[in-house]
Amino acid sequence: MDLKDFYKFRILNKTWYFGLLVFNVPFFAFAKNVSDELSKLQSFASMEPKPFVVVEGSGKKIKNRGQGVVVSEEGHVLSAAHIAWIGDDRNYSENFRISFRGKGENLPWGEVHRHTTTFSDRENASFIENYYPAKLLKINGMRFLGGRDLALFKIQFKKGKSFPFVDFHSLNKPKVKKDEIFYLCHYNFPHKAANPLFLINPVRVVGVAETTSGLQYLAEGYYRVGSSGGAILKNGKLIGIQSSAYTVNASEVGEIPLGLISFHLVWKDQIRDLLE
Repeated sequence: MDLKDFYKFRILNKTWYFGLLVFNVPFFAFAKNVSDELSKLQSFASMEPKPFVVVEGSGKKIKNRGQGVVVSEEGHVLSAAHIAWIGDDRNYSENFRISFRGKGENLPWGEVHRHTTTFSDRENASFIENYYPAKLLKINGMRFLGGRDLALFKIQFKKGKSFPFVDFHSLNKPKVKKDEIFYLCHYNFPHKAANPLFLINPVRVVGVAETTSGLQYLAEGYYRVGSSGGAILKNGKLIGIQSSAYTVNASEVGEIPLGLISFHLVWKDQIRDLLE
């Protein structure tokens, strides 16, 4: 290799090396963002007690259960309003309770149930459910906030301690972009009392749906039976509440917990008057 070729070789290699650096900067930035997001989600999943709850509406013979999220230290809970509908009664429930699942520590006094369950990968697992009566708050006599599938409950408890809660993503109505990744928070099979398994699933915004309760956003991803009312997070803060699910059905297999969910956006100013 003569001197001319040597310098040509060095220039090419420097260009390649610089290109590698330029290429890797956004990659490492992306990896860091993913890591930060997972750290936030891990913190939520390991919180005790969690700000994610099960909302239960009682009818004459049956109960409806869904998800909910605490949005104030005074015990305000956002959920899907249709949880109040008792199909067998053809009427809405006026009898509600909220349950926290876990170890039951650092919560205001409430009705406590201790459960011991044996799983395939864990024996004699013990956990507690803390139950509280709750009231559905209405605006002008209407339980559906703004005519949408959203309801705000207030936990009834003696003052003294406060509840864990999730902050809103924004003060005013947030904007949503196609292909954004949000995270759906919910308990596995909330209709089965004493099931403590908690999931945070990624969902990707893909479209919109016109429903009886107004325009909703659509996201695809995994969910479980009874995930209605589940909190949808962006950057660790509340941006939506799941309303409905549109499940994939496979012949001779049954329901697969994969498909589309619809959700309403939520923001703090939307319920400010009810929180005060």
